[in-house]
Amino acid sequence: MFDLPVVIVKGGNSILDFFDDDLMKFSNNRVCFGAVNALQVLEASPANVVITEMDVGEMTGVELAEAIRDIDEERNHFTYIILIGAINHERVQQDDFHRVIDAVTGTKRVDVMEHLALAGGRISQKINALSTSNDSLKHLCNDLRKGQLLDPLTGLGNREFAEQSLNDTIRQVESRGGAVCLVMISVHNYEEVKETYDTSIAGELVVNVSERIQNLVRPLDVVTYFSPGLFALVLMQPSIEQCTAECYTRIFDGVRLKTYTTTAGYQPVSIGMSICAATADAGAPSLENMIKLATKELDESVRTESVMVHHIKPE
Repeated sequence: MFDLPVVIVKGGNSILDFFDDDLMKFSNNRVCFGAVNALQVLEASPANVVITEMDVGEMTGVELAEAIRDIDEERNHFTYIILIGAINHERVQQDDFHRVIDAVTGTKRVDVMEHLALAGGRISQKINALSTSNDSLKHLCNDLRKGQLLDPLTGLGNREFAEQSLNDTIRQVESRGGAVCLVMISVHNYEEVKETYDTSIAGELVVNVSERIQNLVRPLDVVTYFSPGLFALVLMQPSIEQCTAECYTRIFDGVRLKTYTTTAGYQPVSIGMSICAATADAGAPSLENMIKLATKELDESVRTESVMVHHIKPE
C-alpha cells in the first residue's frame, strides 16, 4: 500500500515540512510546490492520493481539487483528495465542497495524515479497479451486441440483421433491377400494454404478432424485430408497381384484425404499416433514408387505418 502514487502539494511555510519523515514512508510520493506544479505533475501521471494544503499559492486547495476532478473525469480515474488547513464551517456545508474533497484535517491534527493517506489509497485503488472492470464489461457487451444478429424474444433477426438485409437487397436491385421494399409494422400500443401489465405480457403479444406476420409473408421475405414494438420486412419486388398499399393490405389486415391472447387474457392491438420502396434508376437509395421514410408515417397509418406508401423516385 505504501507504493501507491501520492502527490503532496505544499504552499509557502508548509506545515507538511514537519512531517516529511512520515510521508517518506510512501515510496512513490511526489512533492509539488504550488498548484500549477501539482497540476502539471498530475496531467503527466495520475495519483491515487493527493494531500494539499488550503493555501497553495495560485489557488486555494478547494480550487485545486476541482481542477483535479476535471482531469480525473477526462481519464476516467479517481483521486482521493485530502485537504489540510483551517476550513470555514459554512464552506464545508456547501455541496461543491464535498463533491471535490474526500477528507479534511486541521493543521493541529496532521499526525493522522499517514492513516488518512492509507485509507484513501485503499478507496482509490478499489474504485479505479472497479472502473476498469466496468469499462471492460462495456466493451465486451458492445462487441457481443455488434456480433449478435438475432432478437432473443422473437427469434427473428434484429435491427443489425435488418440493416444488413436491406443493404444486400439494395445492392441486388442495383445489379439485377427490380425494386427494394422496406415495410415497417408497428404494434402501436406496445408501451401501453407494458405499462398496464408488465414486460412479459407485452413480450407475449409481440411474439404472437411476429408469428402472424411470418405466416403472411413469402418464404424468402426477411422479417425482423427492428426495435421494441416495431417489425421491419425487407422484400425484393420485380417492379415498384408491386410496392403499393393494395399489394400489402392482406398483410396489414391479417395482422391488425387478428385476435391475440396472452396469459393476461385477450389483448387488442393497434397496428401501423408504412412502406418505402425504390429502384436503382436514380442511383442506389440510402439505407438511412429508406428507414426514415418508412417509419415517419406510422402514426398516420394508425390514425387512418390504412397503409402508408412512399416511393423514392428519380428527380
